[in-house]
Amino acid sequence: MSAESTGIDETYYPPFPWCSVRISNLSKKRTVTVKGYIDTGSDGTIVTADIDKKLELHKQPVTMAETTSIGGKPEERMLYAAIFTIKRVEVVTAVDVRNDIEETLLGRDILRHLSLSINWKKGTINLRDP
Repeated sequence: MSAESTGIDETYYPPFPWCSVRISNLSKKRTVTVKGYIDTGSDGTIVTADIDKKLELHKQPVTMAETTSIGGKPEERMLYAAIFTIKRVEVVTAVDVRNDIEETLLGRDILRHLSLSINWKKGTINLRDP
């Protein structure tokens, strides 16, 4: 993965590592490439309502799940199927579509398929297929 497709967003405190990710619906007829923020503390992946609108993920419901955000109360949410491609690694997963966030958050459901190395001192992210 090239240096242009990864980074550390210093506008957040603490800084937030990110990588370029391609997201597709199950038919792969609709695809977007976005900045995915690497959230090693999250069990699952979250996409924005805008991505849902572009990919029509709402047409591919998978399951209901109880989700809880930091400091939030548990709530039942529908999860939707999506394909994520990072460094040629394709992962099909169930995502939460949120209209109250502006970033795509990559959780451990995706990250567990990759080798992740963050060098905070150098400000570099290395994602690769193990």
